[in-house]
Amino acid sequence: MKSVIFMLCILLIGTNSAFSQKGGRGHGKGNGNAKNQRGTRVVVKNHPRGNRVVVRSKYRPAKIVVYHPHWRPNYGYHRRWVYFPRHNFYWDNWRQGYYYRNGAVWIFNTTPPPVIINVNLDKEPNYELKEGDDDVDDVYQTNDDHLKEFKTDSIK
Repeated sequence: MKSVIFMLCILLIGTNSAFSQKGGRGHGKGNGNAKNQRGTRVVVKNHPRGNRVVVRSKYRPAKIVVYHPHWRPNYGYHRRWVYFPRHNFYWDNWRQGYYYRNGAVWIFNTTPPPVIINVNLDKEPNYELKEGDDDVDDVYQTNDDHLKEFKTDSIK
């Protein structure tokens, strides 16, 4: 009986390392997910309204780059979002596509919206949105603010 208990103790001690957690999630990998992807949460300290956790977009590039969209190759943009107030749509430099309204729904598409098929976007007034909007994937949610900020009356 003593030899059986002794053997069980040796077996448990010998296999203890097999049951211990080595690596895996939550061990020096930042705050990524189970697939060891780069983390998307950033804690902003000393924020005017207290410390904040900002969720960064999965589309945010690792380096700062200058964007030259195919519709304006000789000009460099430094922000993700370009807003066209006359036609009320957005260009996303990270995803290389357009966000535009179709009725009550906002649509993303890599082809231009039907209202600008024959429009030269190089000549159209456009505005880069603020750096704070770069991590916002659904910037069109604040479209009412953009309509007020970039009034189209003076453009038309």
